[in-house]
Amino acid sequence: MSILINPGSHISPAAEDEGWTNTYEGAVVEAGKWHERMVADGFGHDVELLLQDDPIERDGRWVFQFRHRVTGVVVELETHGISDMDVYMVRHIFGARAYWNGSSCSDPELSQWAAPGFVQTFRPSPLPGGEEK
Repeated sequence: MSILINPGSHISPAAEDEGWTNTYEGAVVEAGKWHERMVADGFGHDVELLLQDDPIERDGRWVFQFRHRVTGVVVELETHGISDMDVYMVRHIFGARAYWNGSSCSDPELSQWAAPGFVQTFRPSPLPGGEEK
């Protein structure tokens, strides 16, 4: 039996000859993919990706905030901006992790933007006349 402890994934700076980079611009693309997935899951249209003038970096990951337009709740994403993951993986045992809402194993869910005074529904709202949206 083997036990593997999650080591996290501090992303070390790329050496010039490694063939990959980790840039804020690349991370913006990754954060955009997270937002696109939320839209595809049916709730991202109420969530906006906030881009910052002064990017924040933690352990080689870039920090982004997503704010729900109705509740005002903000959730953070820490993600990489690695230009070529295949090349990165040649010299690294573990892939670069993304941290969503403080966890490396969670996915965006509508409930993460809950706030006091708001009620969630996972059904289409009926329109007048009994039609659904």
